[in-house]
Amino acid sequence: MLRIRRIAACWALLMALSLACLNQPSEMRTYEGEKFSFTIPVDWQTNQEIWGESAASGQEFKGLGVQELVLIQYPQQQGKGKAFFVVSSATLAEGQDLESRFNQVYQDAVPEIEEASEQSFALGERAGFEITYKRPWGEPWWKFRDIWLEKDGMVYVLSFYASPNSFDTYAETFKKILESFRFKE
Repeated sequence: MLRIRRIAACWALLMALSLACLNQPSEMRTYEGEKFSFTIPVDWQTNQEIWGESAASGQEFKGLGVQELVLIQYPQQQGKGKAFFVVSSATLAEGQDLESRFNQVYQDAVPEIEEASEQSFALGERAGFEITYKRPWGEPWWKFRDIWLEKDGMVYVLSFYASPNSFDTYAETFKKILESFRFKE
């Protein structure tokens, strides 16, 4: 009888592990938004996949005056994210250009940013601006790399962030996501 219970327990454990593996993406996938697409790396998931229907979308992103469109994270556990990629957008105000919007946002950032490094950026035919910085958000400090682009009167912010100590660990993954990012015509 004890042997049957052990076999049943092992079988139940194997089934649970198998089901857990079914819910974990094992290959790269493409996120298809209305205006853009990008590749989701292996072992990353969207906020909606992790949190389900309760995932907030459309919320203002980190005080930058843009609305979150999609967020992906690693690892794929609720409340355990260590690295994130977010695409946010907003309408570019009439008479305002991308550079002035970019500069204004970071001058007025709350909480204040530290160790900022700015440069121009190009993605295919699109030119924009990039900034890397550290700032607290919630209790922990995060390191961000934000890329600002404009298309058809819309500002798009592609933001990567992770803890300052692990940011460089994800640099190659961030690079691959960015290389896969495409605006739809």
